[in-house]
Amino acid sequence: MNEKLVNDLQNIELDMLLEVDRICKKYNIQYFLVAGTLLGAVRHKGFIPWDDDIDICLPLNDYKKFCKICKKELDKKYFLQNYKTDITNKWPAKIRKNGTTAIEKGYETAQIHQGVWIDIFPLVGVKNDKKWITKVSKISLFAKALLRKRNGANSKFKVLSFEKKLLKFIPVSLIKFIVSVILSFIFKHHKKYEFCTYLWGESKITPRFKSVLFSEFCEVEFEGHMFPAPKEWDKYLTIEYGDYMTPPPPEKRNGGSHTISIVDINNNYTKYINR
Repeated sequence: MNEKLVNDLQNIELDMLLEVDRICKKYNIQYFLVAGTLLGAVRHKGFIPWDDDIDICLPLNDYKKFCKICKKELDKKYFLQNYKTDITNKWPAKIRKNGTTAIEKGYETAQIHQGVWIDIFPLVGVKNDKKWITKVSKISLFAKALLRKRNGANSKFKVLSFEKKLLKFIPVSLIKFIVSVILSFIFKHHKKYEFCTYLWGESKITPRFKSVLFSEFCEVEFEGHMFPAPKEWDKYLTIEYGDYMTPPPPEKRNGGSHTISIVDINNNYTKYINR
């Protein structure tokens, strides 16, 4: 992706982050920068130059409150995407920009909103127990596979023809209900557990952090604005990246765990997935 296009994406995403910040301040909702966005704030006081998305996280109760409030409060030029509002197979919510296109590799045929996005991760508690983690990971994969087969995204899991036909007869509302039941088992408040994680779209459910790491917050500068971050951001970034102040070599500078295959900031995603 060329530098101008990355900058265009970043400008749109910063506007979305400011909209999230507005809502969270208005309704007293806790959120904080994480992953490459927090790393960018600390190392660059803004975006990592080659990064193409924004990552924020909310404690589970705040995450639920935010998703509910967005129904009435979110600016109409944006769309809150989660499994309840769209048939996406990723657990984190996203804020999408209407009238734009940012299609991830593997989602070229997915019948879901695919505008430019920022990621909204829920922070959830995790038991430090291998049997529990194995069980939760299995049911999580089942729910993701169910949604992915239904939304038409490409998948590493083989989809048999009879499965495709069968899924067409299962109402989306029923699939969402099944997923809701599954997630009620996975989504637990992090303060009730010694360990926690924020749920990536595809990653395994593991006890990645001590919950106490997210008990206090401060503010960090990002693109000329101040946003919340874990107070012990140094400890957090060290866990995530090790020597985080040293940039990776040029050949490893990419957008992270995803690859955007189609970008168009001026045209709606339907132009591409419906052709």
